[in-house]
Amino acid sequence: MTRLIRLAVAALLTSLIAHGQVLTTAQAKDHVGETATVCGTIASEKTATGNRGTPTLINLDQPYPHQIFTLLIWGSDRAAVGTIPETGRLCAKGPITLYRDVPEIVIHKSADLYVPSLSNDKHYTNSDGQSIHSPAYSNGGPPAGATALCSDSTYSFSQHRQGTCSHHGGVAKWLP
Repeated sequence: MTRLIRLAVAALLTSLIAHGQVLTTAQAKDHVGETATVCGTIASEKTATGNRGTPTLINLDQPYPHQIFTLLIWGSDRAAVGTIPETGRLCAKGPITLYRDVPEIVIHKSADLYVPSLSNDKHYTNSDGQSIHSPAYSNGGPPAGATALCSDSTYSFSQHRQGTCSHHGGVAKWLP
């Protein structure tokens, strides 16, 4: 069983390395010109059928006209990209560029997008009797509901500070 866990963690870390740097949408503006993975929550989506190239614009974390990060899919690439989720978190990998002062990644194929996941689906019961997700690795930056990043790079969902990340090297960083 321990060997299986080690293999799963190694596979997840390999996936993280393959995806490179994982940024939030707010961090993307500081990495224009770099190739990175940017993750956020789908806030709005629109296909501009009347525009040249029939672009699909997916705004993460903030909807248009207050978008802070956009994914652009040209109509000619839409079939290669495939189905796009309508809600939830989404990650995109590629060069970050600016369009009208908003960072974006142009998506060309399905491999440029993924829905982030956690390394396990384990839960524990906390001192208040609530079921809490156990610490887990994420391939998409801080997952929804995470309260801390542990020293071993797992994310904790603890509802109390005492004991958070106690079996994971302690708290490396508290999350907002």
